[in-house]
Amino acid sequence: MFFRKMKREPAPATPDELSEIDLEIQKYESLIEDAPRKLLEQRERERNTIPPPDDFAERRRERRFYAELSKGQIINEKRYHTRNTILFVLLAAATVSVCWWIYSSLVRYGIIS
Repeated sequence: MFFRKMKREPAPATPDELSEIDLEIQKYESLIEDAPRKLLEQRERERNTIPPPDDFAERRRERRFYAELSKGQIINEKRYHTRNTILFVLLAAATVSVCWWIYSSLVRYGIIS
């Protein structure tokens, strides 16, 4: 109980500690003084910088794709895309022909005049 009531006096600061504190104060003061100028410079830099094109990520991905693949793999990939395109065209032609057949049947039987 007795020890709790006792308050110790803080030890006086040494000159080294005082100089460190002064350096910290100067650092923060310069930070405060330079902040508006740095913000203006940053805004100016952002305003003058051209943003990257919209397809920048796509170009990077394509470059990486072609750099990693050999010629044979590229030929196989092109063949795969060509096959998918042909299948899509055939599907579209079949859909159009079925729609035309339904329409002509409806006209022939007099449902649509």
